[in-house]
Amino acid sequence: MNKQLVAITLASFFTLFILTGCQEAPTVEENPKTDISQNGKQNDLKPKTQKAVKIVKQRTTARTWSEIKASGQINAVKLDWKLESALPRAGSTGAYHTTLLQSFADSRGLKVKWHRVSNLADMFKKLSAFEVDIIPRHLTITTNRLDKYSFTYPLLRDKEVVIAKSGKQDFDEDDDNNISLPIGSAYIDSVSKQYPHWQVNIIEDHVSSQEVADSVVAGLTKYTVIDGFALETLKQYRDDIQSVFTLPKAINLAWAVNLNNDTFLHELNEFISVHHVMQMIEPERTIDFKQLRKDKLPLRVITRNSPETYFLWRGELLGFEYELMRKFADIHKVKLVIVVADSYEEMLELLAEGKGDIIAAGLSRTKARTKQITKAKLATSIRYNRVKEQLVAHQDSAQINEATDLKGRTITIRKSSSFWATAQRLATDFGANIVLANEDIATEILIAQVADKEIDLTIADSNLIAIESSFRSQIITPLTFKEDVPYSYLVRQNNPQLLAYLNEFVRKYYRGTFYNVVKNKYFYNERLQKSHNKYRLVSGSILSPYDDIVRLHVQEYNFDWRLIVSQMYQESRFDPLASNSTGAFGLMQMLPRTAAELGVKDLKDPEQAIASGVQYLDWTRDRFSKDLPVQEQIFFSLASYNAGYGHVKDAQRLARQLGLRSDRWFNNVEKAMLLLQRRQYYNKARFGYVRGREPVNYVRDIHQRYLSYIRITD
Repeated sequence: MNKQLVAITLASFFTLFILTGCQEAPTVEENPKTDISQNGKQNDLKPKTQKAVKIVKQRTTARTWSEIKASGQINAVKLDWKLESALPRAGSTGAYHTTLLQSFADSRGLKVKWHRVSNLADMFKKLSAFEVDIIPRHLTITTNRLDKYSFTYPLLRDKEVVIAKSGKQDFDEDDDNNISLPIGSAYIDSVSKQYPHWQVNIIEDHVSSQEVADSVVAGLTKYTVIDGFALETLKQYRDDIQSVFTLPKAINLAWAVNLNNDTFLHELNEFISVHHVMQMIEPERTIDFKQLRKDKLPLRVITRNSPETYFLWRGELLGFEYELMRKFADIHKVKLVIVVADSYEEMLELLAEGKGDIIAAGLSRTKARTKQITKAKLATSIRYNRVKEQLVAHQDSAQINEATDLKGRTITIRKSSSFWATAQRLATDFGANIVLANEDIATEILIAQVADKEIDLTIADSNLIAIESSFRSQIITPLTFKEDVPYSYLVRQNNPQLLAYLNEFVRKYYRGTFYNVVKNKYFYNERLQKSHNKYRLVSGSILSPYDDIVRLHVQEYNFDWRLIVSQMYQESRFDPLASNSTGAFGLMQMLPRTAAELGVKDLKDPEQAIASGVQYLDWTRDRFSKDLPVQEQIFFSLASYNAGYGHVKDAQRLARQLGLRSDRWFNNVEKAMLLLQRRQYYNKARFGYVRGREPVNYVRDIHQRYLSYIRITD
């Protein structure tokens, strides 16, 4: 960043505080934090500076099952607007409880209304105050808690483990060990009763297992305690922590409701009993589909973490392969578990060893692969998708009209790619130069390198090219080598029932309405390719048709209204009906689920859409350290708004590992964000793959436009 830009940047953020901080802040009594209204009327979306007039009578008893049924909804609580969870690789994460409670509600014809709190202690306070009916998360059943709350049948039986940084650790249970434990956690009771001679240090803030592990690795904490299941989840993507001791007493983990709420507890326990939802780390198994359903076991689908198959975006699990497999699981009423593999070879191993049941990863059916699959005693389904095999070039590169034009041109490709044979033929027959790409570099990264002129050419399938083209207008496909490359599912040969059901699923849905909607969602959406020139600005002009609404809703949150307008342009080009393929809608491109968390129903209403966007941006900002300079808080919150808070935290963690500053966005964390597109980095990240270039460009574009808006309006 040059000196002039630095000066403009500092001046702009100084202006932000002058404009938004010149009025005296209202007192807490004058400015109660009220929820956004859900009635859809514009005049009910008011800034929080107005007094709340609605008086709600506090309950003195828990709602019975009859009352819950009559209301049509279950009131549940989750942590800190938990709109996203770690990418499930195998087993379960926090999303497990949301899904399970929703299944219970669906089976009883109810909806779930989520309440949000910042820590575990506040969860129990809300339950004790009868503001919610249930805490649906893994809670250890302790003697102290049983005096105050009732618990469902256990959802998991586990043991607690002491963890430390990887490496040599001399842990002796008889020593006076210093153990750091989160405030309000059941681990405090476990340690105090089983090992009273250990020295317990209380961590005042609520922290997740990921954050506790980070503290251990950073040397801030030597030892801490987590659940064994949480450790297994962490070990799926990180190798810098280890278990050094297992507490001998097993624990039961369950959901909590209020004491004596027997009718509600009975319904929950009946659901848990019928569905056998006890979690466990599954052993290897190779049973066929009918037995799997009879035993009420989950269907384990092996796939890759990539933009074509399975990824996490703004807390939503997405991907073409994921959505098809979710439909298949729903049809057959089985739970879906995703198992993420890092390579084609690992996928085959996991399937052959009985650690998964299906491979659904956009695998093309080639002659070479068919021989390998047969040798491994695996079988392929009928074709469920077909793609073209195409050459990818930069639009400014030398023209390619036919294969003979490839003489002397360089094609970069992985040897494990299904396109390797085509590349070898082009080298032999037409004089192309072949460069081996590192096996950790995914095809989408190679396409990005072509777009950035880092490499000359690569080969990819038409589906992935369609995804990348929506973000990279510079790439072209001058040659198509194969028109009809089939994709197939893989199963074991000794699972003929599963293969038959998969083939039936393909015959019924292939090219049908559901299939086409899902395919268009990921591969043919053109929203991001459109050019918007409607609002050309001149000095003194209004910035958008919604300037006044934005000014109204930023007052409380100390945002410069011009920053929000810049973000709104980036999100929707000021189109209140804008939508994208992942379901985001409105001026601020909110997901309906996220909007519902914020109390907003009508994203078509500009005032509600803007209010929800500002509130969500404020929430993302609040989750970062207040020690960050104000401009860095803005950059990090914008990146989180675009890609999701978890991906940004992954990028901060990676930045520290690379020796970059984790408290600076430009030229530091943004570099790490770009690396999270590469397998060697994202397979060790909690939230997995992210299209890193998107949040990087998002922050830069909004920032530059914001600076322009300041010049125009000053």
